[in-house]
Amino acid sequence: MAENVLGPDPTIQQFDDGSSIKRFDDGSVLVTDSEGGVAGIPAGAEPNSITPATVNVRSLRSSGVENDLRVRIRVPDLYLKKSTAGIYGELYNLKGIIFPYTPQISYDVRAEYSSPQLLHANFPQHFYTRSTLGTIQIQGRITVQNEKDAGVYIATIHLLKSLTKMRTANDTVAGSPPPICRLQGYGDYMLNNVPVVITTYRVDLPENVDYFTMGKEQENNIYGKNTVPTISQLTVNCMVMYSRREIQEFSVTDWLTKTKGTDFRNKGFI
Repeated sequence: MAENVLGPDPTIQQFDDGSSIKRFDDGSVLVTDSEGGVAGIPAGAEPNSITPATVNVRSLRSSGVENDLRVRIRVPDLYLKKSTAGIYGELYNLKGIIFPYTPQISYDVRAEYSSPQLLHANFPQHFYTRSTLGTIQIQGRITVQNEKDAGVYIATIHLLKSLTKMRTANDTVAGSPPPICRLQGYGDYMLNNVPVVITTYRVDLPENVDYFTMGKEQENNIYGKNTVPTISQLTVNCMVMYSRREIQEFSVTDWLTKTKGTDFRNKGFI
């Protein structure tokens, strides 16, 4: 067989019958037959060919906030100002607070019954009194990697501070209680436009994580210089606040028959 060296790589030797030899730096060689199989390995024992992996890339930014199924607390525009909007207006564009990672959410619904003390009765009698909806607790992770993330973190905490205080002093609507926000997440039949007020929030500043210094090179013209944790937990407790009219308009029949997109379904009943 005539030996033929292919191209500029002298480590590969190919022969007229299609077989080849590849030599490696450690002195080992790889011999392949005319069909490209490894010489000396019986049919069926060759390693399976590796299928190239594919990655589907999907933007986390939807075409509009209405199509975004992530958990979000929408707040009135009156509360989205310079100090609560983020460096590039991120919170203003989102119309409130968003949880970038899937948070842990819990709430309870109860049907309450009273049990009057009956005389000469072997079994108690229970009478329905009311249905109640407990506090919605949202606990999510926040990460900070750059100046933009730090601005979102500070704006979120500053916004929560304002959402838990009444307006007073020089406010144009002095005496107004904290505003009613709207909780959204996961779709029409999950948490859809639920009217809530922020009752409590908890910010963790852990000791075992790194901290990012915002404005270290040049102080931000809105937030100045701040140090924030790169990983932390944010817990927000919400109380559902239906108006008297909304309560009067609630109907179990509509609850069972009205589908997505209807005015009844968009009122946020859960």
